[in-house]
Amino acid sequence: MLQAVRLGFGRFTRNKKGNVAILFGLAIIPILLGVGVAVDYGRALSVRSRMADAADAAALAVGSWQGLNEAQLTAKAQQFFDANYPVTSLGTAGTLNVAFVGDDIKVSVSGSVPTTFMKLANINSVDVGASTVVTKKQRNLEIALVLDTTGSMSWSGKMWAMQSAAKTMVQDLFKSKSTSETLKIAVVPFSGAVNVGADKKNENWIDNKAKSDISYEDFDKKGVKVFDLYDDLKGEKWAGCVREREGSAYELTDATPSSGASLFAPYFAPDEPDDDHDDGNHYVNDYISDGDCGTGKWWERKPDKCQRYTGKYKNASVNSSSKGPDLNCPPRAVTPLTSNQGQVISSIEQLQPKGYTVIPAGLLWGWRVLSPGEPFTEGSAYGDEKWVKAIVLLTDGDNDVNAGGNGHNKSQYNAFGYAAEGHLGSTSGSNAVSTLNSKTLTVCSAIKAQGILIYTIGFQVFNSTTQNMLKNCATKPDMYYNSPSNSELAGVFKDIAQGLSELRIAQ
Repeated sequence: MLQAVRLGFGRFTRNKKGNVAILFGLAIIPILLGVGVAVDYGRALSVRSRMADAADAAALAVGSWQGLNEAQLTAKAQQFFDANYPVTSLGTAGTLNVAFVGDDIKVSVSGSVPTTFMKLANINSVDVGASTVVTKKQRNLEIALVLDTTGSMSWSGKMWAMQSAAKTMVQDLFKSKSTSETLKIAVVPFSGAVNVGADKKNENWIDNKAKSDISYEDFDKKGVKVFDLYDDLKGEKWAGCVREREGSAYELTDATPSSGASLFAPYFAPDEPDDDHDDGNHYVNDYISDGDCGTGKWWERKPDKCQRYTGKYKNASVNSSSKGPDLNCPPRAVTPLTSNQGQVISSIEQLQPKGYTVIPAGLLWGWRVLSPGEPFTEGSAYGDEKWVKAIVLLTDGDNDVNAGGNGHNKSQYNAFGYAAEGHLGSTSGSNAVSTLNSKTLTVCSAIKAQGILIYTIGFQVFNSTTQNMLKNCATKPDMYYNSPSNSELAGVFKDIAQGLSELRIAQ
């Protein structure tokens, strides 16, 4: 019997399967603990990241609020932190600590995350914390307010609402100062074109000698000078609008004008055919009599030839206050970047509604007033870290040039000319709107590529295509504002002003 027990015990001690089982049993506890530590540590890192994001939001909010004492700013910071890190979040956060040291504001918070697996080692929680510092020095801002002043803005109080909201935004940004060393604002009214100012007539970037094809494409002779036609018309002077340039190197760019096709042709909407022509169309911009169109035989007149005939302007008078060579040209000119609050406010107050909507024209000149090169040179250099450039675009409608209409022109006249000339896609005008939408997004992409921020406001715009275009144009989705009412518009501009005032994180 004793011998059998000895033999059995010897076989057990020599059994390798038993050894493995014992070793695995001894090792499983530290293995599980190691995995558990990794899981708990990963959760702690995730909580710390969310806590840091909430602290950043609180610090940025505190840095941008004005007129509050330190106690009020601390309470404001706690509110922003709580909104971004609610009590339902994993982990417990303590009270936010806000310290004000010179121009710096330091926000810090600490907390803990309960463990699951680490409890096996009697570790019930992991401490976490986050901190951020912002500098309270005012960011230098260059802002272009690109504002729709088309005819529809006169409806239902929209123009007044826009002017009121934009003025309040300007006043908020300037605070109580009449001038600023850290803020410059431009105002760019747009409709079918943009008015750069009649005082720019002799600037070297205006094509006043018909050097570009664009300048005379609507007339019967090569080299016809637009300013000569204005001189021919009794009592008419160039209002200040310009055509957009042609070609990939210039059309949708802020390329510096120098010669030829890079110059900006002055705007001149041709007198369109009289109603008694034989094509059966009523043209929208018939403002002088065609006469015999230079044929000597009035019965041989042809609409296209009569429209191009320049002899009819000699000593003629425009017979309508709503028509003429400045059709679709905004009455008010661009106000270049200025640090004078009163000048900006006055420019906004003087805006007048007129014309159809061509959004890319407005965006292009919003870009050009921020650009450091001609036509306007008030902007800082691209890449200058001392200045942040931004465009605030507001429009109340879709791109609209009466596509496919207006007789043989196939559209109304605008900064890109007639659809029949081919600048708006096919000469039929059938895809003029989609072409303008595409131009809009191309310009938006080019602007953003230069580091310029874009805020977009679709002011009571309900077309989903236009809404999506404006959303894609904005730098970020939350920088697009969708169809606010008149009463809501003030809040939108205030929100944008708050965003522009937010300070970058120092560390």
